[in-house]
Formats: sequence, structure tokens, C-alpha cells
Amino acid sequence: MSKTKRSDGNSLKSFMFFLLMLLIAAPAIQARFGLFPEKPLSGAFMDAGKPSFNDFSRAGWLNGSFQETFNARLEHHIGFRNDLVRLNNQADFLFFRQANAEGVIIGRNNELFEEDYLREVTGLYYVGDSVWIKKARQLRAVQDTLARLGKTLVVIFEPGKGSFHTDLWPRKYRNLPEKTSNYSMLLTQLEASGVNVLDLNRYFIDIKEKTANPLFPKCGTHWSYYGAALAADTTLKYLRKISGKPVPELIIRETVELDTIRHPDYDIGLAMNLLFRIPQPGLVYPVLEFAGTGSETKPNALIIGDSFYFNWLNDQITPNVFSNCDFWYYNKNITRCDYVQDGVAADRNFRDEIMQRDFILIMITERFHHAFAWNFDEQLYDLFYPGYRDPVEVFSNQIRTYGDGFKRMYEESLALNISLEKRITKEANYLFYEDHLSAPEKYSDKRDLIRLLEMGIRGTPDWMEEIKRKARENGISEDEQISRDAAWMYEDKYGKK
Repeated sequence: MSKTKRSDGNSLKSFMFFLLMLLIAAPAIQARFGLFPEKPLSGAFMDAGKPSFNDFSRAGWLNGSFQETFNARLEHHIGFRNDLVRLNNQADFLFFRQANAEGVIIGRNNELFEEDYLREVTGLYYVGDSVWIKKARQLRAVQDTLARLGKTLVVIFEPGKGSFHTDLWPRKYRNLPEKTSNYSMLLTQLEASGVNVLDLNRYFIDIKEKTANPLFPKCGTHWSYYGAALAADTTLKYLRKISGKPVPELIIRETVELDTIRHPDYDIGLAMNLLFRIPQPGLVYPVLEFAGTGSETKPNALIIGDSFYFNWLNDQITPNVFSNCDFWYYNKNITRCDYVQDGVAADRNFRDEIMQRDFILIMITERFHHAFAWNFDEQLYDLFYPGYRDPVEVFSNQIRTYGDGFKRMYEESLALNISLEKRITKEANYLFYEDHLSAPEKYSDKRDLIRLLEMGIRGTPDWMEEIKRKARENGISEDEQISRDAAWMYEDKYGKK
């Protein structure tokens, strides 16, 4: 009896040891032979390449770079990696309410947000008053010029989930001190300047309690298809009203529930890469009809915007309403009404593109307010009002519209405990100075040369000490003294030629 029990015990130990070895070896076996199909992860990932000893070098071994690279590649190509990533993400979401997706944060009731929306609406991404005052003034001038040419310019503020769901914000954003946001300042300046503005963000907030159907999907960042249809109907009515042009009418005939969720209603959820989908309230999808599409010539539109527009295109709203509805995605890639990708905007003749349109629509959602119009508004102003452009403003605009560069400025402003506006201005001055060194022929204007002289003064400690002394003696600010000295230096260096 004792021998039988011992034998059974040994058999169990052998089985457990075999099972343990199999589990340890399973990822390597899967990586080598691919015995089981693996569902790819959602999102964009950098392929580190397969682990290889071909990159081995003595120097790489001694400084540790070979081991680090080899290990990273090995981890990236381990068997069952995608399933293990999903398992880890599911555990973090379930037990710690943590989102392992770049830029995603979890709010109340597991509402998913892209954090950029929250940073915008809370004013953390605020870039200052002056930029919006200037842009509003310029847009009004452009709008008036286009109106004389029979064309209508409209700025459309798309709704943002951050503004819409303030009650569902994550804890870290609930008690922040109130700050001016880019949206509030830009909207104020545009309205004060008389620019055509359609504020769909406010419209969504106003109807939030009046509709039973979700206007934003719980696990998506864009408006729902139902919300997009309401917004499109409001937009078309507005265009008819301000232009008097024959804009077709959109009719929501009915709404239906589908067995599957249409993209992009679960786009943030997909980026989470979980084992199981997050339950969300039922979405309805509109059945649309159009009136007045054949009786008169449909208008020609150019739309500059972000990915919110694709809901309109997916439901064939703009193709039914406009004779041409070229979409310049972030003012770069062009998508036609038939969904064909048609090159990049930089390759087009800008004047010709503007002159053939009846409507020019700038559409922008919350997360991109700091990058307003992606430089399209500046191109419009340059088209009709060519002339001197302050290089620091030019470089500041580039920084605001370049996503990675802007994020770096935001993080550095926090680290330096200075305003984001001030950090961007410092960077723009640096880029201006560097550009001047590499291409001095570009900067012959007196204003640019004086600014370069001022930068030279500020960058020289001994010189600044002298500036402080002279400012005290003259009873003026240091900035004023720098301007005086730079103007004198300009006249001494260039004025006598």
C-alpha cells in the first residue's frame, strides 16, 4: 500500500514537472513553429526585428547595447505574445482601472477618454491670448475677401468628449483650478471679430439631456453616427442660412440597432487590446435621406479637418450634399468624395483649389484646438494678404501644429514651471536663430535683424549686466533698454550702408 502511494506520488510529481516544462517551453515552441493562430494587436507598433546574433560586436557586448537590443527583439517575438499582452491589459483594466494604451485614460463608469481632450478643456494646453486674437483678425479679413468672390468660409467646432462628459472625468482632472482654454478664447475672438462660427460643441451639450440616444460611444472618441447625423443636419441648415446657396436637406428617416458596432464607435476600446470587449450602452444608427439633391447645382466644398469628418463620409452625407467634397486631413492628405486617396495638399495649386469652391469649411475637434486649422488659415491669409511674416510667429505655429513637438513643449513647460506659451516662444526664437545661421539670406528685414541683435544681447551675461545698469540709470525696463541698444546697433551696423 505504501509503495503504491509512493508510486502514485512520483507519477503526479513527474506529470507536474512535465506540465511545468511544457508551459515554460510553449512560447518558444509557438514562436518557432506557429502551431496556433494569433490575433494581431490593434494599433501601430514599431517592429523591432527578429533577434539575431549577426549584430554581435565586442563593443556592443561591453557597453550592453547588444544585450538590450537582443532582449527587446526576443520579447517582441515570443510565442503567444499578443495573447499575453491582452491578458496583462485585461488584468490592469479589471483590477486597477489602468489603460495600457497610449494617451488613453479611464473615467467614471469606465468611460474611455483620450487624455488630450481633457488637457485641452481644462486649459493645460493653453497657448496664450495673442495667437487667437491675431488668427481671428486674419480670418475675418479672409472671410470678407472670400465673400466678395462669392465664397463662404465657416469655422466648425466639432464636439469633444472632454467638454461633453465633464461628469465622467477621471479623478485627476476633477478638481483642477479653472483656466482659460484655447476653445473659449478662440471662440470668443472669432465671434467678436464676426467670423462665421458654428459651435457644435455647445450644441451637443445643449441637447445632451434631450436625446435618449448616445451622442458619444462609451468606448469611442468620435461622435456616434447618430450624433454625427444631428450635427450634419445642423451644419447644412446653417450653411443654407448664411450663404443662400441651394444646399440639399438631410432627413433622418429612422434609427436602427445593428448586431455589430460600426467603426469607429469602439476605437479606443480596440486600442486597449483587451481579452474581452467593454460593455457599452446600445448605439443606434440613422437611416438617412436627402432632399433637393437633383433640382439645382450642388455646391462645391473644401473641408479641412480631423477624423470626425469620416463619420459623415462613411454615411455618404457630404457626397450627397456637395458636387465635390475634397477633404484635407490635417491639411495634408486628401480624400475625395468617393473615398479615394488623392495625394497631398502641398502638391496642389492652393489658389486654384480655393477659387473653385463655394464653401471652405474648417472643422476641428477639442483635442486639436491648440493646432487650429493646421496652418491652413495662415495659408489663406498669405494668399490674399502677402507680406512680412514674423519668423517667431511662423515657427510658433509650426510647433503648435506638430504633435510630437507640441507634446515635448508641454512636458518641458511643466518641468520648468513656466507657461506653455512662454516655452513655445523660447523654442520658436531658438529655431529662428538656428535658421538664420544656416540661411542668413532669408532674413534681411530690419525687424528680423533687430530681433536677432536682441537675442544676442540676451544670450550674453556680461552684456545683460550692462543692460541692467543702463536701465536703472534711464529709469526704464530691461526690455526697453535691450530694444534701444539693438536699434542703435542696427543703425550702426546696417543703417550706414
